[in-house]
Amino acid sequence: MDKNAFLDAMNVSRWRSADTPGKPYLVLHDLDADMSNNQLLTQVLKLLNVDLEQCEFDCKPISGMQVVWDMRKVKMRPRVAWVVTSPLADILPNADEKQQLWQQVVTHLNQQTSESAAHA
Repeated sequence: MDKNAFLDAMNVSRWRSADTPGKPYLVLHDLDADMSNNQLLTQVLKLLNVDLEQCEFDCKPISGMQVVWDMRKVKMRPRVAWVVTSPLADILPNADEKQQLWQQVVTHLNQQTSESAAHA
């Protein structure tokens, strides 16, 4: 068994050296979620101008990381994610869930655009 898969299954966080720069973005998901090779995940992150390689995937927030997407069944406060949805498995077969997802993406992009224009 792959060591990282085993640690993920046991919900064990990885030790991170203070000298090693971490990834800036975080995607929150449920413990049992399959996050491997999901096309919707990749497309949404690309629309949000975030590379998959820039993201950590975890079940709980990590201090100092920007939460890009919270797709846990049970949401926790404070809600700081750019996008908050149901788990991926619930979004894929549901048109309403997809519509809400895209509305949040558009809202976030519009906010970024207006902030950039205000600082220019």
